[in-house]
Amino acid sequence: MTSSSPVHHPAAPAATAASAASPQSLRASVAGGCVALRAGQTMIFMIMALFILAVVIVWIFDVHTVLHLKARTQNAGDAAALAAARWQGISLNLIGDLNILQALALSRGDTNASEQIKNVQARLCFVGPLVGLLASQQAAKNNRAYVNPDYTANLLAHADLVLSYYAADTNRFREPYSGAWPEYGGMLANIAAQGVAAGPDNTWYFTDSTDSHWLLSRNFYEAVAGLDWCWFYWHGLTTLQSYSDYQYWLDLPTAQPSPNTYNCEVFGLGLLPFTDVLPYGTNDVEHMNRLRSDRGISTDTISNEVAGMVCTWYGYAWSAWTALAPTNDFPMISDVKPEYDYTGADVVIRVEAQPDSRMPTAFPALQPFLIKASPSSGARLTQAAAVAGAVTWTAAGKPFGYLAVDGSPVRPDAYNLVLPAFHNVCLIPVDTATGSNAGAYDLAWRRHTQDHLPTYMLSGLAGLEADCWYCQQMQTWEDSAFRQQGIDWLSDTNHTCTPSEGGPGQHGGTRRGH
Repeated sequence: MTSSSPVHHPAAPAATAASAASPQSLRASVAGGCVALRAGQTMIFMIMALFILAVVIVWIFDVHTVLHLKARTQNAGDAAALAAARWQGISLNLIGDLNILQALALSRGDTNASEQIKNVQARLCFVGPLVGLLASQQAAKNNRAYVNPDYTANLLAHADLVLSYYAADTNRFREPYSGAWPEYGGMLANIAAQGVAAGPDNTWYFTDSTDSHWLLSRNFYEAVAGLDWCWFYWHGLTTLQSYSDYQYWLDLPTAQPSPNTYNCEVFGLGLLPFTDVLPYGTNDVEHMNRLRSDRGISTDTISNEVAGMVCTWYGYAWSAWTALAPTNDFPMISDVKPEYDYTGADVVIRVEAQPDSRMPTAFPALQPFLIKASPSSGARLTQAAAVAGAVTWTAAGKPFGYLAVDGSPVRPDAYNLVLPAFHNVCLIPVDTATGSNAGAYDLAWRRHTQDHLPTYMLSGLAGLEADCWYCQQMQTWEDSAFRQQGIDWLSDTNHTCTPSEGGPGQHGGTRRGH
């Protein structure tokens, strides 16, 4: 009997055994890999969503910040304008009261008091507006406008100029009273020391020249920037057609000191002292007696003999309000009442603020939605201001009042004599204010006129600066293709530049919308 032995099968390879033995494990492994992949994609999507959400939140925060800043800047500018205009009205009423006291002193034969009154009136023409400047700063700061270091430095520099230049040459800069310039410069320095938040934008310096030269008119630069060919048609088509290069321009006018140094450069009252008899004789005396009684100035009556006495009185160097612009170009739709149709004392305020943006600079495409600025607080953007994101607001105010004659209101200057007639102050459209185009605190404009233009007149485009918006417009103007574009446009339209139906101005509205 044969014994049997066990049969031994060779061992299968490990990979074959594994693949054959566990198909479920393979499927589970593949499924687990897919789940991990989807989890990774979800994580990436969530990170991107959170990033986008963060950007949106920061963007919304910046939008809110800028809108809030614009409202705050507007409130600060408006409050400052009203405060300064209020002090103009107070100063005019005080000088008018002193005219009445002058008549009373003459009526009593008190010549010593008459001289003292004249001196006080001369000082009030400076002190009153500067108190208004100080009040405007406090009003702006109360509305959370912060000190502007550039404005402060500008006012302090002018105070130094008054002390070193005006005071040193009183033949050219005639003092309105003895020791005026040291006192004036000192007051400016004291105000600057407290910090300037609201710039007095219609300041008219005694050394300022008129803007009759194109290069000294901001309207020229805005016409270039806005392709406003009709501006050139109205103001000098020949220049547009025949201009060659920078040597074409006439020399810039030499600044001559103003002959009228009786008024403060800042928020001037527009008054003019004169030494003569009363302009309207006994009619002036009668009206001063009425105001003397109404205001409780004195119980004494002014004698009619005062009408023939020669004395120094303070009168107005004012004109009609609507005379600021030609026919149909006054930037106010409604008619001005006759008793308010005067100009000579008003204020323009400029306030600038810088938003604290949280948006990283890596997202420049979002910045245009967050910033808005303009070369003259008008409708157009400056490149430099747009990059900086500055918010600018200009506001204007004016003291209003009237005199009553036979129960009817008349202009305060109806008697050519300053009398207490001002009762209220109001905001007015900026373009209806005197000196609104001066831009005394548009510091980029001041730098252009004082530093860039003299160099340009000597060496042309080589004297301009790349980051100056006004210089950029000069570079555009120097391009002959640009000027030819305007010539062609005017030719194609048959020089049809008609008044716009959309605005009150003959030239299609005004430089500002407020």
